Amino acid sequence: MRKNIVNILATTGISLLLLSVVALSFHASCIYLGTMFQAFGVNIITHLGIACIKKIELRNSFTEIVLEIIFIVCELLVFGRLFHWFTSLSFLLLVCMGTVIYFISFFLNLLQMKQEAKEINLLIKNRSKNQD
Repeated sequence: MRKNIVNILATTGISLLLLSVVALSFHASCIYLGTMFQAFGVNIITHLGIACIKKIELRNSFTEIVLEIIFIVCELLVFGRLFHWFTSLSFLLLVCMGTVIYFISFFLNLLQMKQEAKEINLLIKNRSKNQD
C-alpha cells in the first residue's frame, strides 16, 4: 500500500513538472491550484486502472503496455473534457504528455525492481553463507 501511495505521488509530481515545462514553452504565467488536485485524482485513477490491468496477467508484456497506454489515453480524453483541459492544451499534446509520464514511471519502476532484486540476491547470498 505504501509503495502505491509513493508511486501515485511520484507520478503526480512528474505530471506537474512536465505540465509546468509545457506551460512555460507556451509562455503561460500560472498553473491553477485546481489543476494540481485534478492531476492528483487522475493519477490515482490511472494507478488503480493499471493495477487492474496487471491483475489480468497477460502473457505478452507488449500487449499489457499497449492496453495500459490505451487506458491512459481514454482516461485523458474523459477527464480532459470533464475538467476543460482542451481549452488550453490540444488532445495530441495531452496524449504525448501522458505517454511520456507513463514511460518515465515505467523506467523508474524498472530501476526500483532492479534494486529490489539486488537486495534479495544479497539476502540469499548472506543466508547461504550463514548456513554453511
